[in-house]
Amino acid sequence: MEKYHVALSFAGEDRDYVEKVANDLRDHGVDVFYDKFEETKLWGKDLYTYLRDIYQSKALYTVIFVSEAYRDKLWANHERESAQARAFAESKEYILPAKFDEDIEIPGLLKTTGYIKLNDLTPSEFAGKIVEKLEGDGVTLSVDSKFGYSNEAKADVDFPMPKGDEITQIIQALRSRNWYTQNPAIEKIFKLNWSEVTPDQLLVLGRNIYQCACGEERRALEIVENLRREMATFPLEVAEHLINGIFYEVYFNPEGEFRGKDLKSRLITSLFAIQTVAKYENCISFIRKALQPYRSSLAVLPNKTLEKVTIEVTVKKKDPPLVNSIKFMGNELISDAIEDEDSYSRIWRLSFRKFSLDSLSEQVAIAWHIPDGQLDLICAKKITPETKFRLPEGKTIKQPFSI
Repeated sequence: MEKYHVALSFAGEDRDYVEKVANDLRDHGVDVFYDKFEETKLWGKDLYTYLRDIYQSKALYTVIFVSEAYRDKLWANHERESAQARAFAESKEYILPAKFDEDIEIPGLLKTTGYIKLNDLTPSEFAGKIVEKLEGDGVTLSVDSKFGYSNEAKADVDFPMPKGDEITQIIQALRSRNWYTQNPAIEKIFKLNWSEVTPDQLLVLGRNIYQCACGEERRALEIVENLRREMATFPLEVAEHLINGIFYEVYFNPEGEFRGKDLKSRLITSLFAIQTVAKYENCISFIRKALQPYRSSLAVLPNKTLEKVTIEVTVKKKDPPLVNSIKFMGNELISDAIEDEDSYSRIWRLSFRKFSLDSLSEQVAIAWHIPDGQLDLICAKKITPETKFRLPEGKTIKQPFSI
């Protein structure tokens, strides 16, 4: 059975928070036991015995997420008791409590045990504390070095372009913004001798394939829109570098700087279609690690388990009908007139027109760079698709992310 740096024990009611922690831990090279990551392994197992072994014997630490629901859940208690058996046997720290509610007492957990308060910590910040704990104990985390690209490839404006070199000629043609020059250059990529092409070159080629696709060059569009099929024509190690370059171009400009609100996300739904393909999970880990410093600026990251964005909409059936509340992660997005334009997403335009809930969902997905199928708009009242709403007078919709 696999062993883990950390096992996470929690109640289902707290899953949204815990899942973000689990994803961030995995991005930092932490081997984490989180049930959703193990669905296939858990399938058909005697869970009582299997989970007891995980929490008692197969992790360096167990993090328990203390809440009222956790205290009252049967399975949570089974996990906790298994972890406590390990802690008692070794007489050293093993259980790391993290509390949503400081007033909740858990049987067998001493009041003097140090804990982390979660109320003021984002999932990413809490994951960082777990990483700090592990590294402080001398644990070496396996940050993936498979894709060690140079700074010149990441900032491809600096990429060496030797005169007369075949790769140089292809890249220059891809950058020409001329379809008639780009198309034969893309075809040449498929005929390269891969033993003579470096990972850096492949990353830059991937970046330029994507920028050609965004410019609507036909062959590049075919590649991006049918990425899984097209990449199957390459050796896996070649396909991985090309995919990394394609994803990198979405989020980082030619100087290697994060694009902020100006992501190249026009074809993001096609790219995210491969995020759950096991064959390319190393690519998803690569781009997630690159994006970790900018997590608070993004609604979703590519992920091996789909990330969902949920917005809650409250409407009033007045004349005219109003959308008077839009909440994301509990934060109200409808606010007064614009003070700082950079704090507002492009959906502020809805301040001046009528819109249906479907069009609101569509505009949010575009403005927040959310792929198709990963945005859920929840409205308590039953609304017909034809109903047109307005925002309250003098109100607009602000940007929920720090850019």
